[in-house]
Amino acid sequence: MGDRIKHFRAGLLLALSSAVILWPISYWFPLGDYLVALGDEDYADFKQTLELIISIYIVFFILNLVNAGLSITKLSHKIKIWLSLIPAFILLVVPVLLVIPIATKYPEQSFSEVFQALYRLLRFTSPELIGWVLFLTVLAVFLNVRAAITLKNATNPERVPKHLRNRYLIYTGVMALIFVIVAVLGMTNASARAADKKACLDFAALPLPEYSDQVDAYISSVRSIAEGTGSRELKSFFVDFSDLSTDYLSLTITEPDNATKLAQYGDAITEIKSVIDETCSQLSVK
Repeated sequence: MGDRIKHFRAGLLLALSSAVILWPISYWFPLGDYLVALGDEDYADFKQTLELIISIYIVFFILNLVNAGLSITKLSHKIKIWLSLIPAFILLVVPVLLVIPIATKYPEQSFSEVFQALYRLLRFTSPELIGWVLFLTVLAVFLNVRAAITLKNATNPERVPKHLRNRYLIYTGVMALIFVIVAVLGMTNASARAADKKACLDFAALPLPEYSDQVDAYISSVRSIAEGTGSRELKSFFVDFSDLSTDYLSLTITEPDNATKLAQYGDAITEIKSVIDETCSQLSVK
């Protein structure tokens, strides 16, 4: 009886591992659009490596789900163990190995710098984000290894008592709920990033006003762009920029001789513009 329970526990660990690794994968949603973007000449030297890394993550995700489903069957525990360990080994080791040939082309940079640069091309555009991706990758590998350990010597094919079977059905339902939540959040965040990227492109394309009578239209356009953003943070930056610009314009009319106050508003506008540019630069990866 205990051995059959171990199979179920291993299946839950594998499902949790898939849920964990889905978060990095969500950064490539919609996958078709990102794969098309990899065909750009800017990616020419790295396209194959990036596609292989993406494939490794996705195959790991799929195999884990398949193996989790197999946990309820009487398939040999040895097969289940290898289905847990092999993808985990590939996910942990192969992406690092794939970076080595690229790193040799840039001897002036350390391996870590090249590795981070490559992962930035995978849309993980900040050191913090890369750190989270690597942490979740290691966590997913750990969960797979833990599942394999759980399956070790779990050979008893006896049926599980009904009360335990029902308990594990509840566990499975909870795991399915977690998986759905992660998937929905991943899709929502992917949609928000796409909206933010479009807002940044629209903002960059706005012609700067050359005359005072064009400022109102420019500010109105910025507010319209702010409404189309996907994240509250970027929206607040655009709103702050437009509010400060409105105040500055009003000040030039009501207090045109107040150079100190005008300079303060000018500096504030420059600062928030820099923040917008920095935020948008992190979304510039195709």
